[in-house]
Amino acid sequence: MMTLSINGKEYKVKFGYNCFCDTDLLDRVRTVATLFKGSGEEMTDEEAQETGAQKMKDLFCVVRELLFVGFKKYNPVETEQEVGDLIDEYVEEETDEKRGLLTLFAQLSEELTSRGFLKEIIGNPEDSAKKPTDHKKKQA
Repeated sequence: MMTLSINGKEYKVKFGYNCFCDTDLLDRVRTVATLFKGSGEEMTDEEAQETGAQKMKDLFCVVRELLFVGFKKYNPVETEQEVGDLIDEYVEEETDEKRGLLTLFAQLSEELTSRGFLKEIIGNPEDSAKKPTDHKKKQA
């Protein structure tokens, strides 16, 4: 579980089973991560500006929705707009730690894909799918 401190208040972020059943967040996180790695294709300045604007919007929306579903279990946040306001406060708060939107996206992505119940599934799906073939001990 991840904790964010915003203006002296602690917010716990936990991604549970329901967020994967009720949303397409995992796919969207991967898509946004891929967009920011770059495709390697040459673009005109106009295409780059349009693509950049869309990337930023996708990033904002995914971070807001990730926090919204991650906050549900432990925090009294009822709307995505409330989460957007908290993100504004988080990014603007003066602190010694790095608090940009990309940094927050990276932290949330790490929490989403590398901790908790998803870790074993995403880390090595073949291992989690393997089941022992002999469930009984052999009699001597």
